[in-house]
Amino acid sequence: MAVEVHVTGRIQAGRFAEFLEAAERWRAYRGERGWALPRVLSGLSGEMNSVRLVFAYPDLGVFEREDAEESGDRDYAAVAMGMPFEGPIVYTLYRDALPPQA
Repeated sequence: MAVEVHVTGRIQAGRFAEFLEAAERWRAYRGERGWALPRVLSGLSGEMNSVRLVFAYPDLGVFEREDAEESGDRDYAAVAMGMPFEGPIVYTLYRDALPPQA
């Protein structure tokens, strides 16, 4: 069963361009390891400087293996911390509620 992880947060005021540069470095790091590359969305309405990172996985097991690898990678944490988030970062896991139509 396919799953998606949505990560939402807010970027510090005046640092959106810096966020985009850091997000590119972060995505490159993920890509070098064969990890899922998220879509990076910026909010056009709602809270200012809001972003959503959307990861797609073929199943929960792939997500869990990748999460375990990330957790043990100190360099990954340093690269991820380069993105200037402020306040809480919220992780939400979704699954398809309906089967695909033929």
